[in-house]
Amino acid sequence: MNTTLYKVIMILLVVSLLFEVTHSGLLMTFLILGIVFLFLYQTSPKQSSKKTDYLWISIVLFLASFLFTTAFWALVTIFLLVELNSDQKLLNTIRDPLFRKKQYWREKEFISVEWEEHENKDVRLYRNKWFGDDYIGKDVFEWEDKNIQKVLGDTFFDFGNTILPKNENIIILRKGFGDTKLLIPRDVAVSLNVSIALGKLIIDGDEFDMKNETIKWRSSDYYSSQRRIKIAASTLIGEVEVIYI
Repeated sequence: MNTTLYKVIMILLVVSLLFEVTHSGLLMTFLILGIVFLFLYQTSPKQSSKKTDYLWISIVLFLASFLFTTAFWALVTIFLLVELNSDQKLLNTIRDPLFRKKQYWREKEFISVEWEEHENKDVRLYRNKWFGDDYIGKDVFEWEDKNIQKVLGDTFFDFGNTILPKNENIIILRKGFGDTKLLIPRDVAVSLNVSIALGKLIIDGDEFDMKNETIKWRSSDYYSSQRRIKIAASTLIGEVEVIYI
């Protein structure tokens, strides 16, 4: 589809969506209540037990104000059709979890790393998957710092199939919905900074239920260890699990 035409259609659908919401008493009520509960969430003290409830009620009300409109579903349908038609990788990331999902971290084996020769380039472009699972470490790979963004899907890291450089290595992970599992060798020190709206953090069997909270944790030998990995993860709904191997 022509890019200009696509943008015009999307803008018209957004305008139509707003028109439907503002001309329906029920949907407008949902929207106003969503704004009210969002305001209560913003103004409530951090110690308040109802702060998280206000956030989730506002999210549900906002969704309810849009989900019952024709324009919203037309917007989603056209977006997916255009994106899937123009991006084979995106199509694969949606298809693979449904038909070919495997727990690769249970099939790993340790073999030596074969380093690749890289050309000298100042810029390298990586495209994030919006949907689907990522399996990093199914095969032997050369380590480099990771910065991953994802709307929906699970992410699996197996550090047993790479050699971490000395000093600090970094993973930044921002995710909407899905679980994250990290398999880390015992001789690697770990620092965690994990924020989860609703879910669980598991560190080598120790579980922490989280509701709009952040947990910072690090190995006792973090600063003295030769190989360290620093993980910063933000997840809306899901689990983050660290397993030592």
